[in-house]
Amino acid sequence: MERSDIKRIGQILKDRRLQLGYTQEFAAEKVGISYSYYTKIERGEQLPSLEVCLHIAKTFRLSLDSWLLNTLPDLKTAPEMAALFQYLKEMDSKSIHEVELLLQKAALLAK
Repeated sequence: MERSDIKRIGQILKDRRLQLGYTQEFAAEKVGISYSYYTKIERGEQLPSLEVCLHIAKTFRLSLDSWLLNTLPDLKTAPEMAALFQYLKEMDSKSIHEVELLLQKAALLAK
């Protein structure tokens, strides 16, 4: 695996961690690895073992292929996402609040 691939894997992990609102310390603890090992992975200095990859994927709710093989969809350019963003822009505040409540309930069910 090339160095740039390892860096990309680390960057995807960092982006996902930030999306989830995790600190590096919390992420490392949740995955079950040391903080220093986690930061090396995120900085692209070390490729995690398969076992650690599995723990990270589960913790961060990432599929291994999308994370490691870079098959993540580009959400900013996907036509479906553009249509969804346009729809959301046109919603009134009451409808947005109802969608937020629905998403919170769905998130609780997914845990």
